[in-house]
Amino acid sequence: MSASTEARRSLQQFLRTYGVLILAVVIECAIFEIIARRQGVRSFLSASSLVNILNQSAIYGVLAVGMTFVILTGGIDLSVGSLIAFGGVISALVVHHGGEPVWMWIVIGGGVALLAGAAAGGLTGLLVTHASVPPFIATLALMSSLRGLSYILAGGRPIAPLPDAYTFLGRHRIGGLVPVGVLVMLSVFVLGAVLLNATRFGRHVRAIGGNEEGARLSGVPIARTKWAVYCMCSMLAVLGGLILSSKLGSGDPKAGLGDELGVIAAVVVGGTSLSGGRGTIGGTFVGLLIVSVLNSGLNWIGVESFGQQVILGVVILGAVLLDRFKMHERG
Repeated sequence: MSASTEARRSLQQFLRTYGVLILAVVIECAIFEIIARRQGVRSFLSASSLVNILNQSAIYGVLAVGMTFVILTGGIDLSVGSLIAFGGVISALVVHHGGEPVWMWIVIGGGVALLAGAAAGGLTGLLVTHASVPPFIATLALMSSLRGLSYILAGGRPIAPLPDAYTFLGRHRIGGLVPVGVLVMLSVFVLGAVLLNATRFGRHVRAIGGNEEGARLSGVPIARTKWAVYCMCSMLAVLGGLILSSKLGSGDPKAGLGDELGVIAAVVVGGTSLSGGRGTIGGTFVGLLIVSVLNSGLNWIGVESFGQQVILGVVILGAVLLDRFKMHERG
């Protein structure tokens, strides 16, 4: 087979998988650009605005990778918004009460927060796999508990002031252009794609979501794989919390309220089935772009926040109905 034939088949496969999603992003951008020009505001498609869209979506993007793995197993994680606050509060507490050198305490604070996130995810995994608690209930309970614990640890108010170096992850730009948070997000997406597509663990995740009983009979370690997935999702949620805390320059117990909705939206719009077993990291990335461009574009043309929530809900419902329609066709 010639190189050109192979390249053409690869392109056809890419377009079959992501073509409709990419077209949706293009249409969104075109619509918002036209409206922006008619309203006489700045161009929506300027380089600075596109970089800002990526920067604003960095936190959702990091969380969406972990959520993709969870949903692929047929589960859900509603605690990610609370984990954003929990991770930021823990990190800020450590740094606030630390000393010199500042960078050492920032690293320690981030490490402690990630370990706490792993512990929270491990608890969720144990409840789901060994206590047979439905993921919805287990993560709903964790969502409430971690939010309350964040308020207790922070004394009900943001933890500040913090040293200027603390804002590196959320505010610094490489070369004055590319935000560090965006680079972190892209790295997480690349690692997530490799983990899902090129490792035994990724194959186990898909197998569990596709047919858990069949996977068990094939020797897939169901409990261990699910436990690892929830640990990973929680740690990535904490990483997102560290980025947000760094961007805010404080540890805010109110951070991340309702963010689980946007994260789930990005994953579902990107083609991951809520029934499990079907989905890609690439699809999640394009789904993230669809949701981020939608939110940014609505802000750009002056749509108020309540209207944005209505539109986002309609988009999520449409994505779920489309997934059900596809399942019906396959069945």
